[in-house]
Amino acid sequence: MPTLYHLQSAIHIMLFPAIMVAISAALLLMIARDAHRLSRVPHLVAADHPLNPPLISILIPARNEERSIGRCVRAALAQTYPQIEVIVVNDGSTDRTSAILADIADPRLRVRSGRPLPPGWVGKCNACQQLSDAASGAWLLFLDADTVAEPSLAAALLDSASARRLDLLTVFPFLELGTFWERVVLPPFLALIMALFPIEEMDRPNMRPDQVLANGQCIFVRREAYVHAGGHAAVRGEVLEDVRLAQTICAAGHRVGFAEGMAHLRVRMYTSGREVAEGLMKHAAAGYRSGGGRSMWAMSGLILTTFGPLWIIAVGLAGLMLGAQDVAWAALAGGGLSLLVALALRSVLYRRLYRQPMVYGLLWPFGLLCYMLIAGAGMWRVRSGRGVTWKGRTYSG
Repeated sequence: MPTLYHLQSAIHIMLFPAIMVAISAALLLMIARDAHRLSRVPHLVAADHPLNPPLISILIPARNEERSIGRCVRAALAQTYPQIEVIVVNDGSTDRTSAILADIADPRLRVRSGRPLPPGWVGKCNACQQLSDAASGAWLLFLDADTVAEPSLAAALLDSASARRLDLLTVFPFLELGTFWERVVLPPFLALIMALFPIEEMDRPNMRPDQVLANGQCIFVRREAYVHAGGHAAVRGEVLEDVRLAQTICAAGHRVGFAEGMAHLRVRMYTSGREVAEGLMKHAAAGYRSGGGRSMWAMSGLILTTFGPLWIIAVGLAGLMLGAQDVAWAALAGGGLSLLVALALRSVLYRRLYRQPMVYGLLWPFGLLCYMLIAGAGMWRVRSGRGVTWKGRTYSG
């Protein structure tokens, strides 16, 4: 006659396969949700020029950018939009940036020497504030020096911002990935940004300021809204000045939006493993300091969808070794399906978003692990008082 202990054991054995299936199904839903969110991000589209085009000021901060400043400025000057001015602030460059800028002859280009860094200011905020002070445009287009704009960019930004009634529009450009470490580490980092912010619905009228962001590589903002919010002076000490600027403008009552703009702008953020590590340490340390709870929550979800299928498969293998066949096959089937779907999706994303071989999708878990190590190192350096270094300046977080 079965005892209570035997009945409980039988129930546990029956429930465990169901639990494995339920966990696997939850992982599949999370992966599908991420793919659906990405598909809902608005696209930046080419547009006709308005009849009375307002002046757009294209503003480029540059510090030791000899590798990219030439192509960036020439691309900005090649805009088909008829009313532009291009202003560059040379922020204390010690390389050939000054000489390269001097070789570009165009009456629409102005190059200014940056002022010394005032106490309490971050370098990029200092340069961007000087750029905005010198600008005359009704719209300000901040571009990083490592970007290359297609001729259609300015017109597309103005048309999209006007159609969506936005005061600030920021875009996700096409990310050029050259070295192995760029290809492996940067996509998981960008996936974390996607998990942190609801970029697909960022222009909702009731969006909270802490839910919006901007990508400093390309910020298109109405001058009136920028000045009303205090400009870069309002976020002068922020390493994540782009995110803080968007949040400050949103808090001032203006609308902020996001768009996928890969057809109109491209960027090469880093060119080596060392640059990847230094740049992402700076971002991670500043991000954790400003929103550690949200960052950890978003990272937890990314870890779960990346490594969860592997953990379930490990449970299934353990079940086989212990003779628990039902548990083993439920875990192996559920975990295997989750893993295949996740790897397939990420391989497709590598091809569609980054034009990289799909095989890099198989390295996603390795790339996420590398990013976690880089982020951990950045946070440790800040907490230990060492700070993180970028372009010759040390940031404490």
